Amino acid sequence: MNKPVNRNTETADLRDDFPDSPARRAVVSVVRGFGAVARQMGPHYASFGLTPPQFQMLTVLNHLRGEQITQRRLGKELYVSFPNVTVMLSRLEKAGLIARTVNSADRRERFVRVTRAGRTLLKRIWKVQPDQLERVMAGLTDEERLELARLLNKMIAGRDMPADEENEGN
Repeated sequence: MNKPVNRNTETADLRDDFPDSPARRAVVSVVRGFGAVARQMGPHYASFGLTPPQFQMLTVLNHLRGEQITQRRLGKELYVSFPNVTVMLSRLEKAGLIARTVNSADRRERFVRVTRAGRTLLKRIWKVQPDQLERVMAGLTDEERLELARLLNKMIAGRDMPADEENEGN
């Protein structure tokens, strides 16, 4: 009979055939944290006709406004595969939120930009976004929120390190 799981310390009570380690506990917590955020943010963005990844894509395009952003670069910025970027962009383009133009120097490549309608939608979302983010992060103090952001950014930077740099310290 399995011991009841304490939801607050579930990663501390991992009971299966896989070895426990700090790395495993961290990954399980990140995955569970992502799930918790997605469950709360999904309906929020859906009320604006978007999915969380579509919102993120619009936000990145808006942030990089003025630059010629390729679909490939957008995928790298978002950690999304090229086929997924293409599908997401098609939906956003159909909704009039982004526009794509062919690169005259390389006709296989397309540039992407957020449209006026896309920026207008982002402004509507940003008006209510602070309150939604406060609800999502309600269990943490501001200091803990900053520490969480710092640690996740550190994890991401380590993941993006070239393989030869990763092995230098070993």
